[in-house]
Amino acid sequence: MQNELWKLESGWIAAYTEDRDVIRNIKRSNKNWRIMCDYFHRGKLIGVQFKIPMEDRRQAERRFGVKLS
Repeated sequence: MQNELWKLESGWIAAYTEDRDVIRNIKRSNKNWRIMCDYFHRGKLIGVQFKIPMEDRRQAERRFGVKLS
């Protein structure tokens, strides 16, 4: 599974994941993390991109298992 974090704009970071367990956990636990985009291939969800407040950087790094680039 692919997970990525990067700086988006002032006060925000972006994250991408293809891991269904991570997506499910975020939708349940982190209501302030906005979904920017859903990626589909042949009608099947393959990835989700999130917009995350910079204050949640450490939590996001732990959740996705990668460091902010």
